[in-house]
Amino acid sequence: MNDIVKLNRSVAPEIKLPDGILLPAVNDIRLQNGLSLSVINTGTADILRFSIVFDAGTRYQPQFLVAASTLRMLAEGTEKYKSEEIAEQIDFYGASVDFDIDRDWSCVTFYSLVRHFEKIMEIAEQIIKYPVFPEKELNIYKQNQKQQMIIERTKVSTLAREAFVSALFGKNHCYGSFAQPDDYDRLNSSMLSEFHEKYYSSSNAFIVVSGKISEKEIQIISDTFGKKTWGNPQKAEPERQKIVTSPEKTVYISKPDSVQSAIRIGKVLFNKNHRDYCGMFFLNTVLGGYFGSRLMKNIREEKGYTYGIYSNIVCMRDSGYLTISAEVGNEYVKSTLEEIKNEILRLQQQKITKDELSLVKNYIIGDILRSMDGAWKIADIYIDVRQINSNLKHMEQIFDEALKISPDRILDLANRYLDTATLTTIIAGRG
Repeated sequence: MNDIVKLNRSVAPEIKLPDGILLPAVNDIRLQNGLSLSVINTGTADILRFSIVFDAGTRYQPQFLVAASTLRMLAEGTEKYKSEEIAEQIDFYGASVDFDIDRDWSCVTFYSLVRHFEKIMEIAEQIIKYPVFPEKELNIYKQNQKQQMIIERTKVSTLAREAFVSALFGKNHCYGSFAQPDDYDRLNSSMLSEFHEKYYSSSNAFIVVSGKISEKEIQIISDTFGKKTWGNPQKAEPERQKIVTSPEKTVYISKPDSVQSAIRIGKVLFNKNHRDYCGMFFLNTVLGGYFGSRLMKNIREEKGYTYGIYSNIVCMRDSGYLTISAEVGNEYVKSTLEEIKNEILRLQQQKITKDELSLVKNYIIGDILRSMDGAWKIADIYIDVRQINSNLKHMEQIFDEALKISPDRILDLANRYLDTATLTTIIAGRG
C-alpha cells in the first residue's frame, strides 16, 4: 500500500520564479520578391492568422485622415469584388479581417481556417493590391466617421489626450498633430488611391503568419504575395522631425458642462531600443502600471478620487513618452495632482521594500508569460518589436531585468527620469 503524503495546508507553498522564458521559434523567410515572411508555427487548432504590415502610418500622409481612410476603405471594393461580395465571402469561409493603424504603420490581419486559407488569400490579394476606393462607399464612410469624431471630441479624455501629446511633441510634429472633423470633407478617392499606390507595396511591408502552418500555407503566401514585386518599388523613408515640447508645463482646457476632469501628466522619454527602457518598464509598473500600483492604491482605494488611474510608457519608432492618466471629479483635481506628485517624490526618496519588489516582479513575470500564451499574442508582440527593428529577445530582456532589478536601480531611474519640474500636466474639465 502506498504511503499517504500529508500536506500542511496552513503553510503557503513556496513561490519560485522561473529562471527564464522559452521563446518560440520564428522562421524568417525572404520571398522571391524580397518580401520578409516570418512564420510562428505554434498552433494546434486548424486555424491561422496572417498579418501584413506596411510603413503606411499617419506620419506618411500628405494631409490629415488619408492614411487611416485608405486602410479602412481597402475592403470597400476592389477590381474584382464589390464591398458586399467581400463581406459575404469572408463570412462564408468563417474568416475575419481586422485593420489597425498607428503613427508609424498600418496592418491588415486575416484569421482563417487552414482548409480555406487559399481562398482567403485570394480575397486578401484583392483587398491589399487592387482596391478601387469607390466614391459612394467613401462618402458613407466620411459621413459616419465625421459624426463619430464630433461625438468623441466632446469627451474630456479626448481633449486632454490630444492636447497632452501635442504639448510633448509639438502641434506640427507627426506624433503630436491631430485631425479635426472637417478634415473628412477634404478627402476624395484620388487621394486614397495615390497614398495606396505609394505605400502599399512589397518593398514597404513584411508578413507575419502564426498558428498551425505547413509548407502548403507558406507556398500559398509565396504564390500570392512573394513572386513578383508589386506596388511602388521604393521603400518609404520617413523624415525624422524635431521634437518641440511646449515650455508651458500646466495647461487647463475649459469644458464647463463636464462632470469630471481628465488629467494627463508625463514627458517625452524613449522607445524600447533605449538601454533604460526595461528598467523604466519596471518603475512604471510600480508607479501606475497595474491594478495594485501605488497610484491605484493611493488615489483610487484610499482617497476614492477616481475609478482608475494608470501610467504607461508609449513607444513609437522614433520616440516614446510617459503618461499618467485619470478621470476624476472636478472637486478632486487639485488633490489628485498633489497625490501624484507625492507618489513620484516617494519613489525618488525612499527605496522600494523587499515585499513590494517581490510582488511587482511576480506580476511582471506572470504578465510576460501570459502575453506569450498563444500564437495570436506572440504575433502581436513580434509585430510590435519589428517596428523598432528588434525581435522577441526584447521580451527576454524585460524578463531578465525583472529578475535582477534592485531597489537602488529603481531609485536611480526615478531621480533620473521623473523630475516633477520636467513633467507636462494637462487638465480638461470644468476647472
